[in-house]
Amino acid sequence: MTIAGIVFALMMTIMIFFLVINSFHSILLMCAVPELWSHWQLADDEYFHALVGTDALPPISVIASLQHSPLPPVEIAAMLLGLDYPRFEVILVVDGAAENSLGNLVAALQLYEVPPAFTINVRTRPVRAYYRSRTYPRLLCIDMPDTSIGDALNAAINAARYPHAVAAGPNVVFERDALLRLSRPFLLDRSVACASGILRPVSGAELRDGKITLRRGRGWVDGCQTIEFLRNFVYLRLGWNRVASNIVVPSNPVMFKREHIFGMGGFDATVEVPAVDIAMRMARYLTDNGINAMMPVIPDPVAWFVVSGDLTTIGRTRRAWMRGLRRALVHNSVMLLNPEYGMFGLVAMPYFWLGVVIAPILELLGYFGLVAGLATGVLDSSFAWAYLASVVGYGILLSIWSVVFQVTFLPGSDGRSNAARLLAYAVIESLGYRQILLLFRAAAYFVDRQPKHPNGQPSPSGVT
Repeated sequence: MTIAGIVFALMMTIMIFFLVINSFHSILLMCAVPELWSHWQLADDEYFHALVGTDALPPISVIASLQHSPLPPVEIAAMLLGLDYPRFEVILVVDGAAENSLGNLVAALQLYEVPPAFTINVRTRPVRAYYRSRTYPRLLCIDMPDTSIGDALNAAINAARYPHAVAAGPNVVFERDALLRLSRPFLLDRSVACASGILRPVSGAELRDGKITLRRGRGWVDGCQTIEFLRNFVYLRLGWNRVASNIVVPSNPVMFKREHIFGMGGFDATVEVPAVDIAMRMARYLTDNGINAMMPVIPDPVAWFVVSGDLTTIGRTRRAWMRGLRRALVHNSVMLLNPEYGMFGLVAMPYFWLGVVIAPILELLGYFGLVAGLATGVLDSSFAWAYLASVVGYGILLSIWSVVFQVTFLPGSDGRSNAARLLAYAVIESLGYRQILLLFRAAAYFVDRQPKHPNGQPSPSGVT
């Protein structure tokens, strides 16, 4: 076979690959429609707020690590303590040696040290001290040396009292009724092991006395991130509810049963993105122990994720996510194409390998091959248009589809008045922003080191 024949065969293979991947994405989007409809029928705000005064809702421990968080510790505590839920506690892990962390909490919340009367189910780094609040009895603060997010969450879950817990990411701002909505899957189905809600991007958030003032960016990067979140982190994940179980997106608010976390040995303290790792391990743990459980995503918007408009910070975050996913896939490779793990092993695992880990390399290779093929005359313009329609045009169509879903099913989240702006960003996102992210995701193969902040999250820019 000639070199021209090899190039043409390679480009045709890549084009078919992305036709299959994008077609699978379209199937997931179609599967999201019944999910949206069924939850829409149940999402009665008056009904859920009526449950606040009853004993039907399970008690919840809200755990969060404030180490490396860009949000002010006192305001985060006020936000979490102000959640609308009958029985819950808030456990915060802070580094007392860091500037303006524990000291501010002690002064603002009247903290006092208490003895460590907790059962240690998961080993962690030594804890300096535990603190209770004189003004907020449901608050517990843990002072630990600077450590990883996973280690901090293990310390928090050791000290938790309630059987259910919600892990809050360092850049996440909760809606007041977040716990009400996250607890709904557990009320409707006892087989639920964990559940997560919709996370929406915002460029900045100002917290005052637990009240949230959101600041939405108007730049093209902010708009493209909104489209990325809608497509990948909302509607595609809702489709996975109908196909297989879900993988928890990093920083998403997740409610889970503590017994399952203890059964797995806790969060892995050595990983950059513990949410990805714990989702893979939980799917494996449940099957290995014969527990027929689900990990659904609900379409209710329960929190905001403070993103950065700086491409360098976005690149660092995407590299961390890619490294975390690749590591989790390798460590749990026993599930790949293994029928014992059901649809997660037969469908989800191959998809994460092909559609998330390998796809960036193939797409970049395809762009270089397209340019080289056109320059040398190996490929003609008709093939180039067909290739771009399959890879880029199909992606634009999926993004537009996601915007239509947003405007139709969740008009209050972004408003119909912003539909035209979102549609414009749906096109822009695939014609520049996507290609930049490809470089960042591909760089995770070569820059195999953790960032300075072990959580791999955006920097404090945009947060006041």
